[in-house]
Amino acid sequence: MSFKNSLTIKFMVGIAAITIVLMTINLLWNIRQYNFQAELEMKEKAGVIAQQLIATRSFIALKQDTINRNSAGGYEFKHLNPAAVGKGIGEIFNGYSGYTFKQTRPLVRDLYNAPDNFELEAMKQLAADKNLKELWGYDEIDGKRVFRYLVPVYYDESCLPCHGRPAGAKDISGYAKEGFSAGEFAGSISVVLPMARFEAAQHTNISSQVVFILFMVFVSIGLTYLMMEHIIIMPIRELTGKVVELGRGNLSAQITEIQTYDEMRSLADEFNTMAGKLHGLYNDLEEKVTERTALLSEANQRLLEQGNKLKAMNAKLTETDRLKSEFLAVMSHELRTPLTAIIAFTEILLAEGETLSSLQREYLQDIFESGHQLLSQINDILNMSKIEAGLVKINCNPVDIKEVLAPLTRSISPLLSKKRFTLTVDIAADIPSIIADREKVTHIFRNLISNAIKFTPDGGKINISAVLVNEEEKSPEVVVKIQDSGIGINEEDQKFIFDKFRQADSAESREYPGSGLGLALARNLVEMHGGRIWVESEVGRGSTFTFVLPVIAKGC
Repeated sequence: MSFKNSLTIKFMVGIAAITIVLMTINLLWNIRQYNFQAELEMKEKAGVIAQQLIATRSFIALKQDTINRNSAGGYEFKHLNPAAVGKGIGEIFNGYSGYTFKQTRPLVRDLYNAPDNFELEAMKQLAADKNLKELWGYDEIDGKRVFRYLVPVYYDESCLPCHGRPAGAKDISGYAKEGFSAGEFAGSISVVLPMARFEAAQHTNISSQVVFILFMVFVSIGLTYLMMEHIIIMPIRELTGKVVELGRGNLSAQITEIQTYDEMRSLADEFNTMAGKLHGLYNDLEEKVTERTALLSEANQRLLEQGNKLKAMNAKLTETDRLKSEFLAVMSHELRTPLTAIIAFTEILLAEGETLSSLQREYLQDIFESGHQLLSQINDILNMSKIEAGLVKINCNPVDIKEVLAPLTRSISPLLSKKRFTLTVDIAADIPSIIADREKVTHIFRNLISNAIKFTPDGGKINISAVLVNEEEKSPEVVVKIQDSGIGINEEDQKFIFDKFRQADSAESREYPGSGLGLALARNLVEMHGGRIWVESEVGRGSTFTFVLPVIAKGC
C-alpha cells in the first residue's frame, strides 16, 4: 500500500487539519476577545484619568477665592487656575506613568495645550453633538501605535470670570475673555495611552496559543496513529490477508487473530461465516459441475447428431431448390416456345383474317391478350428463378430516365386511351444519366406502371415523377414516384406485397389477374442496384410506389 493511500495517514492528516482549523478559529476568537477586552480596559483607564482631571479642575475652580486670598485677607492671584493646575499635573503624570493627558480646545491660550489633527476632528464631533459623552480611537505618534480618548468639557459659572463676558476684557491672568456662556462647549480632556504593553501581551498570548495548537496537533496525530493501528489497521490487515487467501482458493481461511469486541469483531465473524458458506457452496458446485458436465456432454452429442441431420436436410433442400429453379427455368423456356407461336399465329390471323366474323375476331383478340399475359407471367417466373440462382448480373451503362420512359409510355398509349387514363410525367431537368442496367431499369418501370394500370379503374390518373436528391452525407440518388388513383392497399397488406406470389387480394376472391411476381421482381432489381423501394397507400385513395436508385449503381 502506497504512503498516500494509507488509511492511517489519511486519518492523521484529517484529524490534524480539523484540529488546526478548530484551534485557529479559537485563536482568532481569543484575539478578538483580547482586543475587545484590551480596548475596554484602555477606555476605562483613560476615562478614569480624564474624570480625575475634570474633578481636579472643578475643585480648583471652586477654591479660587481661597487659593487667591493672602494671609491678610486680601486678594492675591496665585496663578493656580484650573488650566495651570491641569497643565502642571499633566506634566508630572506624563513623566512617570508613560500616559499623557492634556486639556485642549480649538483656540488655546497656551500652545502646550494646542490640539493635534486627531483632537481637532474629535472636538468637532463633540461640539456638534452634546449627547456624545466620549470618543476614542487608534492613532500613531512617532511611529508607535497609541490609544486616543477624549471627553467633552463645558463652561460652567466658575469658568465665566476668565472666559465669559464682556468679550475682549482682560481676566485676572491677563488674557482676553472669549465671551462664552455657561453650557457652551469649552474643549476636551485628551488622554493618550501607549499600546506597546498591550501589544506585547497580545503577542505573548498568541505565541502561547500557537505553541498549544502545535502541541495539540502532534498529540492528536500520535493518538490517532495509535488508535488506528490497534483498532482498525491491524484487523484490516488480518482481514485483507484472509481475503487474499480466499481469492487464491483457500476456502477454509478463517480470521482468529482479531482480539477486539467492536464492529471489527463482527466483521471478522461475518467473514468467517461467509468463508464457511463459500466452502460448502464450492463443494456443492463441484458436484453440480460434474453432473452438468456429463449432461452437457450428452447434449453436445445429441446436438452433433442433430447438426449432421440438419446438414443433410439442408443439402437436400438446397438440391431441391436448385432443381426447382432449373425446373422453372426449363419449363418457362419450354412454355415460351409454343406460347410465342400461339401469339404469333393469332396476330397473323388478326392482321390477315379479313373474312373473320366479329365474334371470331373477339375470340382471337382474347387469345392474343391472354397469350401475352401468360408470356409475361412466364418471363417473370424465369427472371425470378435466375435472380434466386444468382445468374443475373448488372451491365453498367449510362441510362437516361427520360429515354427509358419514352418507349414505355408510347407502348401503353393505346391502353391508356382505351381506359381513359390521364398520364403525367414530371422528370426534373437536373437528373443526370445514371450508371445502371438499362434493361433492368426498364423492367422496374414496366412492372410498376403495369401494376398502377391494373389496379386503377377507368378514367383514373397516373403520375410519374423523378427528382435528384444530393445530400452531403450520402451519394446523390434519383427518387422516382409512380402515383395512381386506384383502389389502394390496406395497411396490413402493405407488409407483404413485395413478397413472391403475394397479392393484396386473396386467391379465393382474386379480381385482378397476375402471378404476384411483378412487385417482387421490381424490389429485387432495385436492391441489385443498391436502391430501396416502398409503398404509401390508403384504401380508396390510390397508392404511391417510390423507389430510389443511386446515380452510380452498386457494383458499377
